[in-house]
Amino acid sequence: MGIFGGGYTKPGKGVDKNEPKKRGPFLYFDIIIHKFMKLLGANCLYGLVSIVWLILLAIFGKIIFTNTGLTDIITSRFSAINPDFSIEITRASISLLLETLFAVGVFTMWGSGPASAAYAYINRCFTRGDHTWIVSDGKDKFKENFKQGMFVVIIDAVILLLGINAICFYYSFYVQTSQFIWLLLIYIMILVFAIYTMMHPYLYQIMVTFECKIGALYKNALLITLAKLPLNLILTAICAAITLGIFFIVEDPIISMLTAIIFGLCFTAYPRDFYAARVIEKSILRDIKAKQTKTVEVEYIEEEE
Repeated sequence: MGIFGGGYTKPGKGVDKNEPKKRGPFLYFDIIIHKFMKLLGANCLYGLVSIVWLILLAIFGKIIFTNTGLTDIITSRFSAINPDFSIEITRASISLLLETLFAVGVFTMWGSGPASAAYAYINRCFTRGDHTWIVSDGKDKFKENFKQGMFVVIIDAVILLLGINAICFYYSFYVQTSQFIWLLLIYIMILVFAIYTMMHPYLYQIMVTFECKIGALYKNALLITLAKLPLNLILTAICAAITLGIFFIVEDPIISMLTAIIFGLCFTAYPRDFYAARVIEKSILRDIKAKQTKTVEVEYIEEEE
């Protein structure tokens, strides 16, 4: 028996073919439990490959918070509550916290181009129960979807830059004039950001599942997002809350960032990929398979006649 006694060498009971297939949240948590270490490995690789994009986002976040004065506002309020803290140290800590939170938030919700395509493919395989090699398959999907992935991340950068500038511009006019039209424009921009955020899981899932042009990619992602809007909104809100919670619970910004990427993605990015993959499988792939089956049947009947 040796050290492997106690039943470790005995075959397990296996999976009952008549056992009902898990669905929805039960399937998600079943995957989390049984694939947890592989998910962590995929998260680490995803974060490592996306390090350049994370640094660029942190720099962009620093520029935004410095120019808008948000860092100084939070620092002054915090210093008023805690006068024992040095203002310089407090400002540096708050600045680092905001920068890392911004970088991780955009990375989690919007992705990082080709790396997100590879990550979406791995998550799709986990969701479907397909076998996948995280490193080799991820590398292949990174190469296959490099052009479209880069196109998406460039569009992300442009929308992020123009959108935030537009919000700041509208807010400055609202402060000066107090006219409702500027406040309305701010709400519209926030709505655009929210819908665009909800589109991203579908963008990458469609990218790794079908061959389509960039226009069709965005069109289909938008249509599915709007068709499944309530649950998309709930999932996005939960994922954003979890990301914020990690940064509030863990005091150190760098540790918060590592926690949010290595462990947090299992409960922020993967649930959205899980749902997107399931929606595409049910709504699109099954319809395509059904149409193909009908076509084959018609051709067979014609041949018989």
